[in-house]
Amino acid sequence: MNIRETTHISDTGLIVTSLNGGEVTSLLPDYLLSQLTGHGYVVLRGFKHSIERFSRLVRQTSGRISLDPARSFNGDTAQKVDAGYDKVGLHCENGNSPFWPDLCWFYCQKAPEYGSQTTVCDGKQVYQHLSSHARAAFSARDIMYSRRVEEKKWKTYAFHALAGQLNAPASVEETTLAHLSSLSMGTPGASITLNDDNSIRYQFQTPAIRASRVNPREMLNFANSIFGPSNNYEKPLITFADGKEIPADLLAETEAVCDRFTYDIGWQHGDIVLIDNTRVMHGRRQIEDKSRTIFNALSYIA
Repeated sequence: MNIRETTHISDTGLIVTSLNGGEVTSLLPDYLLSQLTGHGYVVLRGFKHSIERFSRLVRQTSGRISLDPARSFNGDTAQKVDAGYDKVGLHCENGNSPFWPDLCWFYCQKAPEYGSQTTVCDGKQVYQHLSSHARAAFSARDIMYSRRVEEKKWKTYAFHALAGQLNAPASVEETTLAHLSSLSMGTPGASITLNDDNSIRYQFQTPAIRASRVNPREMLNFANSIFGPSNNYEKPLITFADGKEIPADLLAETEAVCDRFTYDIGWQHGDIVLIDNTRVMHGRRQIEDKSRTIFNALSYIA
């Protein structure tokens, strides 16, 4: 395969360009994950592309697939990004829940004519430039997320996430709390309770500064969802694990550092972006060209 590799911006990210319109599914999992280990995110550009190719690439590179139950499906892997048109703050996808996937994927079926960029921010760079006070504050106490999720959404998530497994429910309607809880089993700091109206409330305690699950040697990454969106969901309560508010001055400093190391991905038709969702946060500029069409997929390495 005839490809060119170039650094995206400022020693982070990698653009892999096919020079002859190659088949994107020919990129081997070992190659993609090796590049992701070193660079945090990878942009695949100039390859033959389609929803089917995108879905196949996600599946052949991943151990299992996750999803967002509030998004519309295209097949069993890809989901259309339809979270309105406003700017979206930096976050790790589903990083405010016990169902935090390792990998976050995007496929640009139709690029915007102007603006509307997806943004990326390498948590490794953010950690390196936080003050010693901010590092100590976030290292001393975990973050706690708490959120109510409607019955249809949590059941849809569990039904699709368990598809093909021995304990899979037969339908969305037959999905139970036990099915959902089996997906968070072994996740430290997670608890889920069933409400009287069959909605759930989860609590999820996790460090703000964490190791990458793609590259465990990268142990100090400011990667979390404290600035993230709440599109299609009830806004979560976000505090320190002891219940105390995160101080405004600490949030302001951290947001300023994140802004310094936030870079745009200027979409081109057919681009696929793969992100280490446990190291690199992403967001979005305001969508100015509403014809932009982006699909998302979420997955785990194992």
